[in-house]
Amino acid sequence: MAKIAIVQDIYWEYLGVMYIASVLKRGGHRVEVFIERSDKNLVKGLLDFAPDLTAFPVTTGMHIRAVETAHAIKKFINTKIIFGAYHPTFFPEIISEDCVDIICRGEAEETMLELADRVDRNEDFSVFNCWVKDGKGIIKKDVRPLVADLDSLPFPDRKLYIAKYPFMKTGQAHVIAGRGCPFSCSFCFNHAFRRLYKDKGEAFRLRSVGNVIEEIKEIKTRFGPKSIYMQDDTFALDKKWVLDFLDSYAKLVKLPFVCMIRVDSVDEKLISRLKEAGCSSVFFGVETGSEALRNSLLNKKITDAQIVETAALLKKYGLRFRTFNMLNLPGESLKDAYKTVELNQKIKTDFPWSSLYYPYPGTELADHALRSNLIEDTPSKAQPSFFKAGMISSSHKNRLANLQKLFFYAVKFPRLFPLVKKIIGIRPNIFFDFAFLAGYAYNLIKSEGLSFGDTLRIGRRNMGRFFFNR
Repeated sequence: MAKIAIVQDIYWEYLGVMYIASVLKRGGHRVEVFIERSDKNLVKGLLDFAPDLTAFPVTTGMHIRAVETAHAIKKFINTKIIFGAYHPTFFPEIISEDCVDIICRGEAEETMLELADRVDRNEDFSVFNCWVKDGKGIIKKDVRPLVADLDSLPFPDRKLYIAKYPFMKTGQAHVIAGRGCPFSCSFCFNHAFRRLYKDKGEAFRLRSVGNVIEEIKEIKTRFGPKSIYMQDDTFALDKKWVLDFLDSYAKLVKLPFVCMIRVDSVDEKLISRLKEAGCSSVFFGVETGSEALRNSLLNKKITDAQIVETAALLKKYGLRFRTFNMLNLPGESLKDAYKTVELNQKIKTDFPWSSLYYPYPGTELADHALRSNLIEDTPSKAQPSFFKAGMISSSHKNRLANLQKLFFYAVKFPRLFPLVKKIIGIRPNIFFDFAFLAGYAYNLIKSEGLSFGDTLRIGRRNMGRFFFNR
C-alpha cells in the first residue's frame, strides 16, 4: 500500500482530486489531503503521514506558492513530489524546478494509480503522462489514451476533504457529467488539450444518464445537499442526452440545480425543460461586448443577437443567469470594455461576473499576446488570481482593472455607469478590491444558492491567499 499526500493551497473541493483519490483507494492505497497556511504545520502533518508520493494540483498563478511549498517539504521529508493539473500540462518546463520530481500531464486517474502501484513494487516512475527526473536527465513519456468509458470510474471521494476539514461542507454538491469540449475558444485550454491528445481518443465524452443520476442520488442520501452544481462547460451540448437527463432528474432527484450553457446550444424547448426540472440559474459566457473581439480574437463564434435572444428566453421562463466576462483583453480599448458593460445591461444580467483576462500557457490567445509583446509577466511570475491585476500591457490597464472591480455595480445599476467611468481613473487601491469582493459574494450567494455562512466560512480562509497573495 502506497501513501499519497495531496497538498493544495486553498480550501476548495477539486473534483479531479476526488476522482483520483477514489481510484487510488479502490486500488488499495491510502490518500490524505493537506491544506495548511503554515509550512511548519504542513511539514509536521506530512512527517506524521510519511507519504511515498506528494502530489500538488497546480494551476497557473497558484504554481508560485506550490513551488515554495515543495521546496519547504523537500528540506525535511524524503518523498517524490508530483505536480499535476493544468499548469504542468501546458507549461511542463516547471519540472526544471529542483523541488519537482515528476509532472503529470493530462488526465491523471490511471497515471496516479500506476505510480502508486510502482511504489509497492519498487519500480521506476517512467509511466505514460509523466515527465520524470531519473538522475541523468528528464524522461518524457507521451500521454496514454483518454478514458473512453467514464462510467468505469468510481464516483469522486466526497469524504476526502470534509472528513479532515468539516467546515468545507456546504449546502451545494458539484457534479460533472462529462469531460472535454469540442470548441476552440482561443483563451481556453481545450484546443491545446485536444492537440495533446491527438489520436488518443475523443476529447468530448459523456457519462451515461443513469450513472450521473445514480451519483447524485447517492450524494443526496449521504450528504443532504440543498442544491447541485453541474460544472460541465458544455452541459447542454448533446440535446438528446440533456433532455433524457432532465426527465430522470425531475423524477428521481428533485433538487434545485445550476448549470453552464453556450447560448448557441439551447432553444426554447430546452430552456423550458430546464425550468421544469428544477434549474434555478444558468451561467454562460459573453466574454466581451465587442462582437468583433469575441469572434475574431477569442474565436467564440457567438453573435450579439444570439446572446440577446437566449437572455430573452431565459427571462421568459424565469431562469436567472450569470454572465462570464473578461476585461483587459489584448488590443481591447476602453470603448470595447464599455460595450461589455452595455451588453450586460441590455440583457439585464442577473449576476454580472467579470475577470481580468489571464494568458494561460499553451492557449492560442496567450501565444498571440506573447508574439505581440503584450504580456508583462512570464508564467513563472504570473499573478495568483485573475481578479487582482491585468497581465496585458495597455495604456488604460489600470482603468480596466478598476472597471473589473466595479463591473457588478455598473451593470446592475446603469445610472451609476457614468460615475463609474469617472472614478476608474483613480489609482487602483484596496477600496476597489473590497467593492469587488462584496459584489462577488452577492453573486455566489444568489446565483448558486449558497448560504451566507458557507460563503463567509470558505471565503474568509481563501481570500488572503487567492486574492491578496498572502
